[in-house]
Amino acid sequence: MPDREGGLKLVITECFGVIEGTMIAEKQTRPLTHYNDRPFVEMNFMLEGNISQTYDGLLDKHHYKPGYHNILFNPYAVERNQLMNTGTHRIFTAHIVPERMVQLFSGYIPELAYLAEKIESGKPFVLHSPDYGMSNKLRQYFDTFWDCPESSSLRKLYFESKILDLLCRQAEQLIAPIKTESSILSADIDKIHQAKELVLANLTNPLSLMELSRLCGLNEFKLKKYFKAIFGDSVFGFLHEERLKMAKQLIYQGEKNISAIAYELGYAHPQHFQRTFKKRFGVTPKSLLK
Repeated sequence: MPDREGGLKLVITECFGVIEGTMIAEKQTRPLTHYNDRPFVEMNFMLEGNISQTYDGLLDKHHYKPGYHNILFNPYAVERNQLMNTGTHRIFTAHIVPERMVQLFSGYIPELAYLAEKIESGKPFVLHSPDYGMSNKLRQYFDTFWDCPESSSLRKLYFESKILDLLCRQAEQLIAPIKTESSILSADIDKIHQAKELVLANLTNPLSLMELSRLCGLNEFKLKKYFKAIFGDSVFGFLHEERLKMAKQLIYQGEKNISAIAYELGYAHPQHFQRTFKKRFGVTPKSLLK
């Protein structure tokens, strides 16, 4: 494509297909439009960047932002994807044949069994991720997905097991709000979302649990318990993940050196920051500068 660079990783088996696409744009790009002439159930994960997607009769310029994911079924429809800005955009999509997904939903995930009926009747649907996006476990899954065995005879087993693992991890997060939020007062849910916004607004100068508790109007016990229940991570774990994501953005901007970024984000020692960053993303901070 003349208006962007990038690459694709692809694997196909009898029931599954996976494609991970990375696109790098230095200027405004044209939208990509295509017709889906085969009925697949999609599991979409936006890992980096921002895309606007329109799916005939289902989505209208829906914003895929980092951390967003969904399960989608819209056979025989036109799909239109538009990069929303310049920079790097990375999306991971697993395609599963309808018959296999019906078996998985109806046989293993009772909370989502109603979707099997929609697939069998050909009715489109999209199940959006919770507001908080991906859990840490789900984010880390993609760092090792392509580490398949060297033996070609084992690769089919490896990739099919990885897709089932991915569905399990995604379903865990998609059904969590159904189970947890129903047992939490709506007023407390609002306070937990307020706490999340306070964490995001103070990444470089984090609030203590006591301060966060006071500002959102919940005692520390409820704050920790409900935050974990709704967002799938502890307050500290969420803060840690968001600081590393912020660090990655600052590194790509190239305006500050690694040590300055580490100190800005509250790390006492740049070496500790570099070890933590590599453990999370699989690469050193310096390698992103090349």
